[in-house]
Order: sequence, then structure tokens, then C-alpha cells
Amino acid sequence: MRLNIDATEVLKFRHTLELISKSALPVAVRGTLNKAAYNTKKKTLLEESKKAFINRSPNFFKANSRVEMAQGFDISTMQSTIGMVSTNLKGGNNHAVKDLEDQEHGGSIGGRSFIPTAQARGGNPNKNVRPSNRITALQNMVNVRNARGKTWAEKAIKTAVHARVGGIVMNPGNPGGMVWRITSIKRAGGRVRFRKVNLYSYTKNRDVKVAGTHFMRRASMTSGKKIEDYFIEEARRQITKLYK
Repeated sequence: MRLNIDATEVLKFRHTLELISKSALPVAVRGTLNKAAYNTKKKTLLEESKKAFINRSPNFFKANSRVEMAQGFDISTMQSTIGMVSTNLKGGNNHAVKDLEDQEHGGSIGGRSFIPTAQARGGNPNKNVRPSNRITALQNMVNVRNARGKTWAEKAIKTAVHARVGGIVMNPGNPGGMVWRITSIKRAGGRVRFRKVNLYSYTKNRDVKVAGTHFMRRASMTSGKKIEDYFIEEARRQITKLYK
């Protein structure tokens, strides 16, 4: 976003500020840019993110956005910025913030071998993955491919029995597979049957194509529409302060 200090509504305040103090105009411009950036962070970014994404963590965008405030007195180079940062995220493998750039402009998000199912989210696709179903919590995963058997069914049964109830099974599949949690194993008449819950779809190092959401651009443009009003507020504050 930009502040045009030669705009009609702004120009008269600019001239007044230049007359009363050398620092008045830069201070007003600086305050204007910072106010616009914070309006994006606290209001329009949150509004646009709700339109563009399923907000499984209501505080995600507020907690992981940061304003770099405008500094100094040179209005020709002065700027404030708003962006997403990953320093507040828990876990070194959380790619959520890093992927937002691709989701803003559109593109491919690579390295997404595991994609959680609705069942991993407790049956609700709008919820977070339950802690017990997170990949980092799935220990001792048993691979169907490593079992002996003439058919896939034989291998799957042997793997389920080996994993036991509550155990985790990887079924690589071709072209795509699944990660299961075994929920029951029953033996009757010499046959073994098991039940499972699908936790993740699996394709090694898959690329997920996403369309651009442009949510950050829309948020900035919405806040930018108020930038002249912000400048007038800041200019009046400087004038009032200097004439007290």
C-alpha cells in the first residue's frame, strides 16, 4: 500500500505540517503507514483469511503475523510491512506458514507425503488433527509391503495381527496408499478379520497444486483504502500536539 502525500485531501495537511516543524510530516507519515499495517494485521487479514481458508486454529493468523514498523524520517524510503512468520509455530515440521506464499500466489506445495483424513480430525474435516493422530505421535508403523503372503489380503491380515489393536499400519498402495489404525481383530472359523480407521492418504513426496487465494493482497488493499484518512488523523494529532 502507498500514501500519496500529493493527493488533494492530503496536500493541505502536508503543507501545514511542513510549515510548523521539520519532523511533523515524517512523524505523521510514519504513524500513517504503521496504522495501516496494524489495521491489516488486526482486522482485514483476519477477515480475508476466513474467506480463503478453513480456520481450524482461530488464532493462527493473528499469532503468526508480524508488522515491521516504518522507521526514520526519510519519507521517500519509509515503509511498513505486514507478513507471516513461522517463529511462533510449535514443531519444526510445521509447514503452514511457509506454504502460505504458494497459497497466496498459486503453485505447487511439495513434499506432502501424508495428508490427514476427516477421521484423523475426529470425523470433522474442519477440525485440527487430533494429537494422538499426528504423524509425530504414530510410533512403530508396520508396512504391509514387508509382510509375507501371496495376495494383498494375506499381507494385510498378517500386518494387522502383527500391529495389534491400536497399532499403525502403512499400506503404500499403487499409485496411492493409506495409513491405518487397527481398531479390532476377530478370529472365527479359522479366518481372521480386522477393522481399521484411515488416518492419512499417502503418496511419497507428492506435490499438491493450489490455486492462488490472494488473501493477503486483498487485506492490504482494503486497509489501504483508509490510508488517507489515517494520514489526516495523524496530521491533526501532530498539529494539536505542536500548538498546545
